[in-house]
Amino acid sequence: MNRILGILLCVGAACLSGLASAQDFPTKRVTIVIPFTPAGSNDTIGRYLADGLAKLWSTPVVVENKPGAGSAIGSAHVAQSRPDGYTLLFVSGTFTTNAATQSNLPFDPVKDLKPVGMGALGQMVIVTGSRVPVNNLADLAKAAKTQKIFYGTTGVGSSTQFAGELLNDVAGIKMEPVHYKGGTDALVDMAGGRLDVYVGTVTQVLSSVASNKAKPIAIASKTRSKAMPDVPTVAEAGFAGAEADIWWGVFAPSGTPDAVVTKINQGINTVMGSPEATEFLAKHGAMPAAMSVAAFGDHVTKELAKWRELAVKHNIKAD
Repeated sequence: MNRILGILLCVGAACLSGLASAQDFPTKRVTIVIPFTPAGSNDTIGRYLADGLAKLWSTPVVVENKPGAGSAIGSAHVAQSRPDGYTLLFVSGTFTTNAATQSNLPFDPVKDLKPVGMGALGQMVIVTGSRVPVNNLADLAKAAKTQKIFYGTTGVGSSTQFAGELLNDVAGIKMEPVHYKGGTDALVDMAGGRLDVYVGTVTQVLSSVASNKAKPIAIASKTRSKAMPDVPTVAEAGFAGAEADIWWGVFAPSGTPDAVVTKINQGINTVMGSPEATEFLAKHGAMPAAMSVAAFGDHVTKELAKWRELAVKHNIKAD
């Protein structure tokens, strides 16, 4: 009996200690690892979050760029870090697409990292070039069933390829992918009449749309874009299920106390949900998307399953 009581007291003490550490968190510098090079949306939005958390917590929050292997190097570093909340990963949706296309990742995206919170959400738009004179998504689907249509990607296993293949499945068509080093190259070819379709971020295609070198026919998201309010969503166009948002989120090493994770999540939602953050994100083609720890975990789980299924079906491999 005394032994059982002793065990219960120890468990209770451990729980109280965990709660106390969460209440005090953070008591020292927090490092946010961004697995990409400086500059670009990942780095810019990640640093904004780090600065905001530093002010909110009155504690230094530093950014450490660890690029390489499509975000795998930085992600593995965090996965192997001490699970105390002081080393975090800020990564884009490539976290899930990499897991779907790479069998040799140096970490397990499900077992080694714990979803903490959504940093921001970005929208993608389907644009067409002069080679396919269509006015909407239904026209494109009809054209693709009678002629060969080529869509551009930013590389094998990229979010642009997954968005294109998802559209193929939902529309019941078979557009052929053409892989480029970047979206700019794809848009140049579209302007030159050498590429038919591209699914890219709203921000990325704005200049091409403004100069009439690309025509937006549908927003691949659940809501319309404020930058293109007259362009219908894929669901409004009759192709629900072709949504392919991009996102940025925070992960912690597996084993990080739930109470600490919850406190970090609350901090993320506070910083990124402010009016100032909304204005900042809009300049980068993104928007706030506050989620609880559970909701973000569910989002990541569903994305992993969706992209893995699509990768297998279309034999998308980036190894």
